[in-house]
Amino acid sequence: MKTSASLGSFAGANAEGTNSFGLASERNMESVIQLSQQANCLTYVAITTAMMGAMMFGIDQGNYGLVQGFSSFYDAWCKGRFEGFDCDPKSKNQPTGWTEFIAWGGSLITVGAAVGSLTLGPIISKSFGRRLCISIGGWLCLLGCMFASFLSFKSVGVYYCGRFLTGFGVGVCCVALPMYNSEVATPSIRGLMGSLFQLLVVVGGMIASLILALIDDWRLGMLLPGIAGAFVGVAIWLTPESPRWIMDHHGFEAGVLALRKVRKGDVEDEAQKMKQIADEERAAGQVTYIELFTKPGLRTRFFVACWLQVGQQLTGVNAFLSYTTEIFKGAGIPKDQIPAMAIYFNLAMVVGCIVGLLFIDSPKGGRRTQLWAATVIMGPSLLVAGLTKLLEWPGTLAVVMLFLYGPGYQLAWGLVPWIYPSEIFLMSEKDRAVSLAVCFCFTINFAVNYATPPLLNWSSGGTFLVFGFLNVANLFFVLMFVRETLGRPIEQNVADYDGARDLRRGLRQEMDSR
Repeated sequence: MKTSASLGSFAGANAEGTNSFGLASERNMESVIQLSQQANCLTYVAITTAMMGAMMFGIDQGNYGLVQGFSSFYDAWCKGRFEGFDCDPKSKNQPTGWTEFIAWGGSLITVGAAVGSLTLGPIISKSFGRRLCISIGGWLCLLGCMFASFLSFKSVGVYYCGRFLTGFGVGVCCVALPMYNSEVATPSIRGLMGSLFQLLVVVGGMIASLILALIDDWRLGMLLPGIAGAFVGVAIWLTPESPRWIMDHHGFEAGVLALRKVRKGDVEDEAQKMKQIADEERAAGQVTYIELFTKPGLRTRFFVACWLQVGQQLTGVNAFLSYTTEIFKGAGIPKDQIPAMAIYFNLAMVVGCIVGLLFIDSPKGGRRTQLWAATVIMGPSLLVAGLTKLLEWPGTLAVVMLFLYGPGYQLAWGLVPWIYPSEIFLMSEKDRAVSLAVCFCFTINFAVNYATPPLLNWSSGGTFLVFGFLNVANLFFVLMFVRETLGRPIEQNVADYDGARDLRRGLRQEMDSR
């Protein structure tokens, strides 16, 4: 990521057709835009294969929300541990100890993911490549799933460690996914291909709900994310490494060879442009963690990237997926209908995600437009669902609102937070900025997941209202801070966010530091 070294050229930058980062201006970037249709078949295959790492997280969300309601799960972890509790999944008055066990099981995966995305993930991704980072993350997820299921030996401590390690692997993998997409995709397909992350999360949840409708062994359910991790851990080696990473670590010629694998026709102009940007960023150095919070312009982009991840969790969707059984019970759905309802709910979200994918790179859609449109759907839906429960309106209305809320989320909030951060940071900023943003995502996910069971015990209607108001807050954030990045080179997005005032302030900071 990037320091303020190149800000010293600000005074004469505009006159010479470059922005304050020493990078090509809008005029020079036209050549990059003209190359935007050169993606070949392998481009799509490579990014799709990498994005299948998202299925680990989606399957875990889907399986945990249902496995925790299995009688076999209660038999393994409840019976003999909580005096006076019959350990029946249908029981409503559950002891605090059992509620905390469920909450920790759902939350530890997000703690592990936050730690993995902040520690091991950035190190492997930067030093050893995006593919190795994705592969190691997949295998760690499998190992964690084994300890949380067949190798837990009914030990709560081992089970908790397995859940943490499962999340750790997911976090390591997820750090590299948006980077790989932004460095392999061309501007015209970057949004579409990046959106595959959320589509595959949803597909993973759908697969989990279908499989769990056919089995009743909680251990097999817990193992499902690891199976996806093992597949990705192998399949990623059948794809090429990021051309930009290759060029940075193995030289220009090696980068050109890598770029030819994922482009049609002559790549010389694009490779030269990539080298120019890489040289300028290398001269500027790598941004420090402190600069992410203090450097004018950059700190605004970092705030937007982080809040998109935070806001995604504040929508409440991951809490809803992690506690599917309890959420649907709270909405008034009979327990014996919950597995089928979960399948229908996931199908509705798949449809919402596909609609989002169709518009994400369309002039009729885009990042900002879809975010505010989705929020307008989600917030009122949850508010009405909450009022339905509190005022004892017909329960069918609450169910309908949840079925509006789910697809509404997938229209944008499931897609954009995984695309947008990689579109507003330069290569010298990306590793640390994206890894911290992902860390924020999983950290808030932990807080939301841990708080959801007590909230549901307090009031299902109140829980819906809380998340409804948080969605309203997200709307104000989108309208105030998010800018459109549709089909634009990353360097131009950076220049649009970092206005002249912030750049001059950054220049003064640089001169003072000298």
